[in-house]
Amino acid sequence: MGNILIVEDDINIRKLVTVNLEKRGYKISEASDGNQAMFLFRQQDFDLVLLDLVLPGISGVDVCIWIRARSDTPIIVISGMRDEEIKVTALDAGADDYLTKPFGHDELLARVRAVLRRATSNPNKTGQKKLEVNGLTIDFETRRVRIGDEDISLTKTEYAILVELANHPDAVVDHNNLLGRVWGPQYRDANHYLHIYLGRVRKKLGVHGDLLETIPGVGYRLLLDKKQ
Repeated sequence: MGNILIVEDDINIRKLVTVNLEKRGYKISEASDGNQAMFLFRQQDFDLVLLDLVLPGISGVDVCIWIRARSDTPIIVISGMRDEEIKVTALDAGADDYLTKPFGHDELLARVRAVLRRATSNPNKTGQKKLEVNGLTIDFETRRVRIGDEDISLTKTEYAILVELANHPDAVVDHNNLLGRVWGPQYRDANHYLHIYLGRVRKKLGVHGDLLETIPGVGYRLLLDKKQ
């Protein structure tokens, strides 16, 4: 089903989440602080990390940054902090989703399933093997993105966004459709997700980042004939 690392200093929350996920067939490892989380992450491969932000010692944001520098493993932040700026900070650090405490078990399971499904599915719907645009190559079979001969390292969510735009080249994909296709229908109107992730993809693409055009108030599109 999936190997999940839970990083949470509250033992009651950690055990409750563990029991509910194990009942659904997930394999669970637990960490009560950032140092233990990083130690476990070095020892084995995880399919997903559930990460609290307020931890003793190293903060959850720093743990998120540390993981993201080494891996594209999906990260769902689970936190009692509801401030929108905190959510943006977590997403900007590399988190794939943000779940606010207290949360229901059904909501947690839905988020877990959605992230794991996105991590393993092939978002390409065009049927073509690759798309080449002004030196940028998206290889749908190998899930590789290259500029010339250089591989561009994208997380699974970043790749899914790029491929959704590549599925409709030169056409505008509106915010809600893009959010629904990548994160799920429950994320419609969560435009801050797109703002952060499109910014990260553009940064990684360097001078090719302007192939991703923003249509203010509408959505985004991948340009096929942008002059470099």
